Amino acid sequence: MALKVNFAVVIYMAVLISICTGVTVNIDNLDDVIEGSETRMICNYNPTSGSTIIITWRNVTGGASDDIATNVVGVSKLVQPAYDGIFSLDPNDDRVLVIANTLRSYSGDYQCEVNNFDSPPTTADVVTLNVIYLEDPVLSFTTPVNEGDPVTLSCDVVSKPNARFTFKKDGSMLQDGGLSTYTFTANRNDQGSYTCEVDNNAGTKATAGQVLNVYFAPEITALEDMEVSRGETVLISFDVEARPAANYDWSSQGATDIDSDPETFRFVASNNIGDVYTVTLNASNEVAARQSSVQVTVVDSCGSLSIVNDGKKVDGNMNAEVGDDVSLRCLCGDSDEGFEYEWTLDGDKMSESTLTFTAEKGGHEVVCIGTAGAPEPSSVSINVLVTDKEPNTGDEGGIGTGAIAGIVVGILVMLIILGVVIIIVLKSRDDGPSKSADSAYMDVTWDTKDPNRVNQGKKTAPPSNGTKEAAKQDAYHPYDAPDDRAYSRPSYGSEDYNDRPDDDDYANSMPVTV
Repeated sequence: MALKVNFAVVIYMAVLISICTGVTVNIDNLDDVIEGSETRMICNYNPTSGSTIIITWRNVTGGASDDIATNVVGVSKLVQPAYDGIFSLDPNDDRVLVIANTLRSYSGDYQCEVNNFDSPPTTADVVTLNVIYLEDPVLSFTTPVNEGDPVTLSCDVVSKPNARFTFKKDGSMLQDGGLSTYTFTANRNDQGSYTCEVDNNAGTKATAGQVLNVYFAPEITALEDMEVSRGETVLISFDVEARPAANYDWSSQGATDIDSDPETFRFVASNNIGDVYTVTLNASNEVAARQSSVQVTVVDSCGSLSIVNDGKKVDGNMNAEVGDDVSLRCLCGDSDEGFEYEWTLDGDKMSESTLTFTAEKGGHEVVCIGTAGAPEPSSVSINVLVTDKEPNTGDEGGIGTGAIAGIVVGILVMLIILGVVIIIVLKSRDDGPSKSADSAYMDVTWDTKDPNRVNQGKKTAPPSNGTKEAAKQDAYHPYDAPDDRAYSRPSYGSEDYNDRPDDDDYANSMPVTV
C-alpha cells in the first residue's frame, strides 16, 4: 500500500531591522516518504520583494553540492539536465520543487538557497529526505521432507525500515515474533500450505501459499492368521498408510493371485485339509519399505450341515398344511456363509440361497448339498409332511369364528324385529279412533231394556249423524242417557241390520263409552 506523502521543505526568511542583516532560512524536520509517492519541497522566504530574488535547490548528500534547479522569481525557471524528468519547478508556485515519483535512491540531504540582492548576504539550510519502502516477500523452505527431519521456513524481504515477520499454516498463526525464520521438526500433520507476512511503516505484504509435503514410510496394520474352508476363495487385504502412496509387491508359496487389483491378493484354497499358505506384502515408497505376512490354513470347514426353519433346526421331518409358505435356510455350523451349497426340492435343483416354496398335498423332500467348503458328508435332507388344513373352529376355551358370526346374525334379526314392532305401534297410533261420530261406532246393537248398554255381536244402524240431537230424533234410538254414552250401529249392510232390538241383544249387551 502506497501512501502519498507530501514532502515539504519549508524555508522561511526573517527580515532584520538592521541594514546589515541578510535573508535567513530555517527548514522543518520531515516525515518519512513512501517510495512511489509524490514529494513537494516548499521554500518560504521573506522579504518577498526586492530588485531580484533567486531560489536555488541543491543536492548536498554526503558533502556534495550539486545544483538541481534555479528559479529567478518572475524571470526564469531552469532544471539541470541531470535532474530533468525527476525534479520539476511548480509552474504556479515559485517556491515549490516537485518529485513526481519518489524513489529510494533520492534519499539524502537537500538545500534551499535564497538570494536577495537588496539584502545580502545569501542564506541557506539543509533538510534530509528519508524514503521508506517494502518489497514483496519471498518464502523459501525445502520440500518434500521426511517425517522427523528439521524444517526451516525463511522469509526474505527488502525493506526500509526493517520489517516484522509473521508465519502462518493453512491460515493459522505459527509465529508472530518479528523473526525472519521459523524452525520445527517435521510431523506428518505438518503437511500443508504456508505463508509469510511482512509489515513496516510502508505497508503490509504477504507471500502466496506454498505447500510443504511431509513423507513417511508405509505403516501396515497386521492381520490375524486365517482359517478357510476347502475350495474357498480367499481375499487378503492389508490396511496400509503411507506418503507418498506405497507400491504393493505380493508373494506366496503355492497360491496364485487371480485378481487385477494391486492392493489385494485373491486365491482359491485347495481341497486338502491342513494345507497352509503364507501370503506376504512388501509395501514401499520413497522413504522406506515395510513387510507383513498372514498365514492361511485349510480346515474342516465350519462343522456339520443343518436345515433351519423359523430359526429352529429341523431334524428329519417337519409338518406343514396345504398352502403354507415354507422357508428354509442351510447352515454350516451356525452360519450360511463361508461355504457354497445348492438345494434340491423333490429332486429338482433350486438356485435360491434361502429355499422358499408353497406346501402341497403329498409332502416334499428337501436336500441341501454342500458344493465347496463343506465337511464330509456334504449333504443333509428333511421331509416336509403336508396335511389338509383343518377347519377353523376357534381357539379352545374361546369364541370361534362361527360363533361370532352367529351372534352377529342374531343381533341383526333382533334389530329387524324391533324395527317392525316400532313401525306397527307408530302405525296403530296414526290409524287409532278419532273424535268423528262414524269412526266411533262398534259392531254392537242397542239395548232397549237398558239405554246405557248396547249388545255385542250384532250391527245396528247408527244415528243419522253423530250428534245427540240426531239420536233423540231417531225413533229407533231414543237418547235418554244422562251421560255422554253413544249407541252405535253399522252404517252399511242389510243382513245383520235389526231395526228393533230383541231379547238376545239384551243378553249380550255391554256398556260402551265413546
